[in-house]
Amino acid sequence: MSVEEALAILDTALQQERLNDVQEIVFRCCWEGQTYAEIADSAGYDPGYIKDVGSKLWQLLSESLGEKVSKSNLQAVLRRNLHRLSVPQELPSPFPFSSLPLSFP
Repeated sequence: MSVEEALAILDTALQQERLNDVQEIVFRCCWEGQTYAEIADSAGYDPGYIKDVGSKLWQLLSESLGEKVSKSNLQAVLRRNLHRLSVPQELPSPFPFSSLPLSFP
């Protein structure tokens, strides 16, 4: 799964909420295995700020996905939720009686 696919899954999981720019930077970089210090250095932020954004991001994702999300289990959690969040729910048939046998006179 690519980071783009993971972000698309998050769009579904978060419903009306969206990741802000810094949250998306943290998500993308953590997905690629970077440390908070590396993220802060490359993005031009204080390491403490990036760590705080990461912590709040994992809390948000944990609530949305219904299981604990952390920097270290991020990919595993999204893979587990891939099918549930990317496959649309089956819609009811517009013909509720279509499964009944037809009888002719």
